[in-house]
Amino acid sequence: IKNDPPFTYKGEIQASTFKHWCHEIWNWVQRGCLSERVGIELSGKYLAGSAYQFYECDILDLGQRYTLTEYFKHLFDYIFPADFWMQQRDKFDTCEQQEWSVMDFLCCLHELADYWGSRR
Repeated sequence: IKNDPPFTYKGEIQASTFKHWCHEIWNWVQRGCLSERVGIELSGKYLAGSAYQFYECDILDLGQRYTLTEYFKHLFDYIFPADFWMQQRDKFDTCEQQEWSVMDFLCCLHELADYWGSRR
């Protein structure tokens, strides 16, 4: 089975896109039987914009050694504003169904709760 490469993450401040990229990198490393160190080194090919700036500074220039989990956390902290989780919590607290279908509204609540809950 061919191990498809992950998409290129450009540093968008969108939690679902970041989470999707992390999931793809994790699977790509595991399926490719790569060490975490090699996976992180090769992941730079799938970064652009501000995400690549982090990679260039932390991994290439400073030679930081991370586990994949630590790498994702440090990349997140570099890309997203410091109060991102508070913003997500505020969105959750003020979320209203309005014209959304029940399923769309429920998905929105679950997405907000997932991101907010994972940082407690």
